[in-house]
Amino acid sequence: MGILRATRVLIPALPWSAVGDGAGPARGDTDFIVMNGGIFEYTPSPESLVGDAEYDARTEVIIDRAGSRYPLLRDKHGNLKLAPPSGTADIGWLREAWETAQQKEPWRYPLERVMPDSDAEFLASLFEMLEETATGAAEGWTWKVRQPGRTLHLQSLDEVNELLLKARDLPDTIVQDPYQHLYRPHRMLTGTLALTHRHYLVYREEFPEQIPDT
Repeated sequence: MGILRATRVLIPALPWSAVGDGAGPARGDTDFIVMNGGIFEYTPSPESLVGDAEYDARTEVIIDRAGSRYPLLRDKHGNLKLAPPSGTADIGWLREAWETAQQKEPWRYPLERVMPDSDAEFLASLFEMLEETATGAAEGWTWKVRQPGRTLHLQSLDEVNELLLKARDLPDTIVQDPYQHLYRPHRMLTGTLALTHRHYLVYREEFPEQIPDT
């Protein structure tokens, strides 16, 4: 996906798409979720996965969108490579690990969806959230921020955060991600004296029937 320069466009309020109406951003099918030391990360390709792993010996789990697990092996020259799938991920364990990660570091995983019961849908939703959090402005991506009297079209979650962290009032704000999910933003405080991540936003999923005029 090509990286675009972020722009902000102010337009009149528009109708919102219901969940599932859009296909989401264009992407390949060779991306992965990687767990390093209990931290969930999104990686867009085998090449970037192997490159990152060269500097991180804690890689515990590598999963593709089909739920297959992959090991990392070294070839005869000592270089890391992604080996063929070695089995299927334990989705029940993955659900618990995801809940723990969100509770431990909510600022790292700001999108809070109501996760599906289906294993396949859960995995698809997890990929979407991690991809959206990790990826900057990308071709085909639009984040909509609806506030009273206006709708903004932004190109990344970072832009959304930058806008809403400065906002005085959030109760009437609704955010729609590139995969057409709707969220209500909430300003949070870590409760520590540390400056890093002291103030942050989380986005809790809501459904069209919960939001007026959607």
